[in-house]
Amino acid sequence: MPTDISAYPRRQRPYSCFHHHPDRSDDKNPIPDTGWRGSPPIPSSDGGDSEKDWMSKPPYNWLPARSVSGEELFKTKYESSCWCGAVRFAFAGDPFDAKYCHCRQCQQLHGAPFQWAVIFPKTSVRILQNTSDALHFFSTTTKNTCHHVPCKVSCEICRAPLFDEGKRTVLAYPSHYGGVPLEFQPSCHIFYGQRIMEVCDGIPKWSGHKDDSELMQEMSDVLRVNV
Repeated sequence: MPTDISAYPRRQRPYSCFHHHPDRSDDKNPIPDTGWRGSPPIPSSDGGDSEKDWMSKPPYNWLPARSVSGEELFKTKYESSCWCGAVRFAFAGDPFDAKYCHCRQCQQLHGAPFQWAVIFPKTSVRILQNTSDALHFFSTTTKNTCHHVPCKVSCEICRAPLFDEGKRTVLAYPSHYGGVPLEFQPSCHIFYGQRIMEVCDGIPKWSGHKDDSELMQEMSDVLRVNV
């Protein structure tokens, strides 16, 4: 039976050129003590490329402090890896939140309808392995391959995207954890106003940022009303 394309009307919406900020709705969460004793409290929190020795600070190659009793303060709960295994990261504790992002930038940079990300504080992330200096950066601000926050972090060998580094947080991609824990389930969709497909999953859908934009009706709700 031929598909009736009229059943899937194309929406004519102007796409925003606004680059969503990865830390927008997560800056009120308390940051757990994972042993970072350096300066500043949150590295690269001012954004850009002004942070000195950033590679030896969170979320990269840093050494966590221990408690007075000698206990490790950074307690690894999750580990992620790129596809080829050259780059691996450790994550302490559970994420602040998890979201599906439908903004145009995520669609283009991921080659997918939307991005799924779990959000950790920077000081809850540290690198475990960086074989052949495979860590690769792309700045969405300067559009150059450099560490300029906010930026996207990937493996230069297999090109697998690993996470976004924001000013305060890391947005990691659940597919690199070897399984998806229950704690990684998303709380909402954001920038759903820029979607290119409907997702009928029953969780809140914000037209822009979470708690700072209009809640949108899900297609399944519309179908139920019209039945």
